[in-house]
Amino acid sequence: MFDAIKQVRQTALWTEHVRPYSEFLDDAAATLPAVSWLIPDWSVSDHPTRPIPGGPPTVSVCEGENWTVQYINAIMQGPNWPTTAIVLAWDDFGGFYDHVPPPSLDRYGLGPRVPMIVISPYVKEGTVSHTVYESASILQLIEMRHKLKALTNRDAEANSLLDMFDFSQVPAPPLVLPLRDCP
Repeated sequence: MFDAIKQVRQTALWTEHVRPYSEFLDDAAATLPAVSWLIPDWSVSDHPTRPIPGGPPTVSVCEGENWTVQYINAIMQGPNWPTTAIVLAWDDFGGFYDHVPPPSLDRYGLGPRVPMIVISPYVKEGTVSHTVYESASILQLIEMRHKLKALTNRDAEANSLLDMFDFSQVPAPPLVLPLRDCP
């Protein structure tokens, strides 16, 4: 996404702050910055297995799952796990199956619902939140945690992800998952 923002892509900010994801596993074993965005290549993007014009011949959802598990495992096994919140979000809604019409907050609306999973030692275990979140909710959490001014009214007014956490509970240990054998 930063590739599309010329104030980042066409300045020194690109080389100072945007790293290839191939460096992430080593970074997770050492130390990560306060905020990291990890975006997979198309070939492990969880898009359906079918030929994509201009893309790889096929995309394996299994390989996409393994990619995600590998990186989450690296975070859980690294020194940052005790203070980490992972927000696993997708950019696609997966089809026209949703029985709930998108809420209309403003002229942009929220669009169809997309899956999101919050992973942390302090996340409320086994909880499904029924709060309406949006992508700006992730930004709002970062801004609140790091005492940053909101970039827009949208993130200032977004529902907070904090209701997903219980900071008084005993921190959950890492749950390192095995990789699957992909056909």
